[in-house]
Amino acid sequence: MLNIKTKAPEEGLLSYIKECYFFQKNTLEKKYIPVIDDCCYDFIFFEESNSILEYSTDKKQIKIEFKIFTIHNLQPPYKIKLNEKFTFFTIKVQPWMNSFFFSNIKKDGVFSLNEYDRFNIIELHRRIRKESLIDKKFRVTESFFLELDLFLSKTSLLVKEICEFIYKKKGIVTVNELSKRYSMSRQYLNRVFKKEVLYSLKRFITTVRILDLIKYKIKTTTISLTEISYKYNYFDQSHFIRDFKQVCGVKPKYFFENLPEFMLRH
Repeated sequence: MLNIKTKAPEEGLLSYIKECYFFQKNTLEKKYIPVIDDCCYDFIFFEESNSILEYSTDKKQIKIEFKIFTIHNLQPPYKIKLNEKFTFFTIKVQPWMNSFFFSNIKKDGVFSLNEYDRFNIIELHRRIRKESLIDKKFRVTESFFLELDLFLSKTSLLVKEICEFIYKKKGIVTVNELSKRYSMSRQYLNRVFKKEVLYSLKRFITTVRILDLIKYKIKTTTISLTEISYKYNYFDQSHFIRDFKQVCGVKPKYFFENLPEFMLRH
C-alpha cells in the first residue's frame, strides 16, 4: 500500500514554506530508496524512527533513530533504508529560509530536532499525531506556522528574488549571468547566497536544473534522454550525466527505469 499526499501552503505562508507532504508505505519491495536533496531543508516527522541513511559516493551510513529530524551538511547522493512500514510527514521550507530555521545547527549529520526546539516543533509534532486525517494534519501545520513570528530580512529578500529567478529559468542560468543581472561580484553573490540558503549558488542552480528536467520527463514520457538533455542546454552528454549523478546518485537511464516513488507526488 502506498499513500502520498502533498499540499502547498496557503498564500500567507508561501514566502516561508514550500510544501508539506505525507508519505506512507507498507510491504516494501526495495530496501534502499534514493532521496534527492533539493537544497530545501525539512522538518521531518518519522513515525517508525528506525532506518539508515546512506550518503556520499563512499556510501557512508548514519542511523535514523529520531521521531523528528533534519539532514544537515552531508554530501549526496542519499539513500534511505526502510523496513516493512514507514511513515513520513515532512514540512519543506523555502530555500531562502534555510538559514532562518536551521542556522544554529552546528554539527553535520542526521540531526534530532528534539535538541533544536527554537520553534517548539515538539509541540507541532504532538498536534499532528493527534489528527488521524491527513488534511487535518496539513491544517494544523499551517496554523502552527502562522502563529510564529516569521519574517524576511533585507538579505533574504534579495536571495528570495535570486532563487525565484533561477526557478523561473529552470536552472538554465550561470553564476556569471546572475552576477551581471544583480550587479554584484561572483564572490559577493556566492557569499550572500550561501549565508541564507546554506548551499553554494552553483550547486543550487544545478539541482534546480536537474529536478526540473526530471519533472518534465515524468510528465512527458515519450521524450528521449538525448532530447531532454538538449532541451535543458546539455549539449555534452558527459556533462549531463555528471550533473545528474551529482544530484541523484545514479545515471539518468537507471533513474527513470527505477523511478523513486516519492517523485510521484510531483
